[in-house]
Amino acid sequence: MPMLEGWEISPDRADMLEKMLSTDPVGDPVITSKCRLDADNGLIVASKNGFAWRIKMGMSSALISAGKSKWVRWHDVAGFISKKPGILIVQVKVRKNEQLIVDKNGNPKIKKWRLILNQNKNEDKGHFIQRRGVFNQLMMDMWNNNKGETDPPSSDSRI
Repeated sequence: MPMLEGWEISPDRADMLEKMLSTDPVGDPVITSKCRLDADNGLIVASKNGFAWRIKMGMSSALISAGKSKWVRWHDVAGFISKKPGILIVQVKVRKNEQLIVDKNGNPKIKKWRLILNQNKNEDKGHFIQRRGVFNQLMMDMWNNNKGETDPPSSDSRI
């Protein structure tokens, strides 16, 4: 699936995108955008393999590479809670050293992340509102189409 039209990144995020694509097995991006993860500003890249997020700490590439990053395979997402357009709670299965952590009942331990879509640099306000309106559904559709039926015993997700 190629990049969806209108989800291109702004030029100030190109270095972050290249870093993410070179360090995580993202594959061909379907959507890219400025996006907050809880309180941290960054960039999200989603594809059929999963999604990656990297914090934006400063203008230099050294600060970009020093920032927090996440990589989540779709099979490590337990579900989503759609709060309002552009705000999505991702329920992520917790892993430690690639192994799934389970509670005393054998259910995966879950952590919740709040993703908030941000407007790209120089993006028209109307276009951003349109993108924000479809973000939650796009993420849920990619997950539903690519999550798999079972939890693999190990995963390269970086949560």
